[in-house]
Amino acid sequence: MPVYHFTLHAYRSWGPGHRRGYVRRGEGVQEPDPQMQEVYDRAAKHPPVKFDRATQLFLLWAINDICSRRRWRLHGVAFDPTHFHSLISWKGGSTWRDVRRTLANVLSTLLGKHTGKPGRRWFGEDPSRKRVRDMPHLRCLLDEYFPKHRGVLWKEGDRPPAPPTKGQP
Repeated sequence: MPVYHFTLHAYRSWGPGHRRGYVRRGEGVQEPDPQMQEVYDRAAKHPPVKFDRATQLFLLWAINDICSRRRWRLHGVAFDPTHFHSLISWKGGSTWRDVRRTLANVLSTLLGKHTGKPGRRWFGEDPSRKRVRDMPHLRCLLDEYFPKHRGVLWKEGDRPPAPPTKGQP
């Protein structure tokens, strides 16, 4: 059963102006470029997204719900205002591309409905994915890497998140 580490960035949270540089498809990591950031900003169709605590809790509930409905196993989730990580495994014929696409699309749809902003961009393009090598790698992610994040943290075995109340986040 494959286990994958998916990372989804908030829309416009990491662009060419980021202090650590940015990734350009096919060219790899680039140095920070304030002029290119201005080009990106002018082309943007929506304002930047930040995941505040209420949004993080909504996303946590939604990720749990998506995984439960599809019989995927959610091992853990960690949030920052600019991105979140999830560890998901599944049985059957789905590829990591299928799982990643479903996760991003359903989360976008649910956020749009919940906030009254359907069609808005919530996530950056091409969420990251890495296959978890083995159980020590999984434990390291859950016990060492995930807790370093500044937002909501959830691990399998924790109480499931409560469904959101109408009008939040």
